[in-house]
Amino acid sequence: MEEIKSQNVAAFEFLDKINKEKWTASHDGGWRTGILTTNMSECINGVLKGARRLPLTAIVEITLARTVNYFVTRERSHAMVVTNGQLWTDFAYKMFNQWHQKSIDHTVTKYNHRQQSASVVTKRQSGFGLNTHVVKITNREMFMR
Repeated sequence: MEEIKSQNVAAFEFLDKINKEKWTASHDGGWRTGILTTNMSECINGVLKGARRLPLTAIVEITLARTVNYFVTRERSHAMVVTNGQLWTDFAYKMFNQWHQKSIDHTVTKYNHRQQSASVVTKRQSGFGLNTHVVKITNREMFMR
């Protein structure tokens, strides 16, 4: 932070007001470990964890085995979804249920049945909400008033 402060005081003051758990890896309790990077070398390093100092053929075999395991594991979980007659994965159901719970207290007022347009007023939650959104399904539009 001192380096930021020496470069740009306004940036330092802005960042200092934000909870450090929200934007730094050093204060997040280890929750985002390995997720902060998006470049390919970091991705490959994650795949090859534990394969350092091995011969190239061993590294290729480990990479293949881990890739196959990745797809086999996911294929099994999706096969269970299909076998159980589920339309969506467990993750999709979880997200849908969260959104459903959040929307329970929304108020919807239809404007035009033919154009499938309506007004949606969100529930007030901890200082947020009571926003009015106009939704036009046929046009695939939504905007806030």
